[in-house]
Amino acid sequence: MKKILLPLVTSMALFGASNSAKVMNDPFEQMDKVFQMQMQQMDQMQKQMDSMFKVFEQNSLNNSNMPVIFNGGGMMSSGIVDKKDHYEVALKIGKGKNTKVDVKAKNGILTISVEQSKEVSKTNGQYGNVKSISRSSYVQSFTLPKDADGAKADYELKDDKIIVKIPKISKK
Repeated sequence: MKKILLPLVTSMALFGASNSAKVMNDPFEQMDKVFQMQMQQMDQMQKQMDSMFKVFEQNSLNNSNMPVIFNGGGMMSSGIVDKKDHYEVALKIGKGKNTKVDVKAKNGILTISVEQSKEVSKTNGQYGNVKSISRSSYVQSFTLPKDADGAKADYELKDDKIIVKIPKISKK
């Protein structure tokens, strides 16, 4: 019986000593540390982004021109520009054979909608005919100035731009 107890007592003593080593090698504890490091990095990135946007806002507020607005579809607008006798909005759009434009003004909001489609066909000896069709749509709305006559808004397509002209309400 003594022979069995001695190794058991020895192994319990070793377990107690090695138990603290196991805590240090605990994979869950290591994962917690990695998670904490990642959260600290995300906090730093958030602070950098906040700082960047603050600079952007300050620059756009101090600039008398309206900021250029981009979207993922490559559309670009500089906002509503006062041209003394009318207002104008210019949107740069991508080139497409089939371009549909819709300009509406309702309740003091000017909405410009654009739909484009492009079609490419290629003949490849190994794979036969390859046809690719891409479609995109874009909508942007602007709050009209109080003296703008949205009902008489008109537009024209020029190169890769849509130019919308909004007359001012004549003062009587």
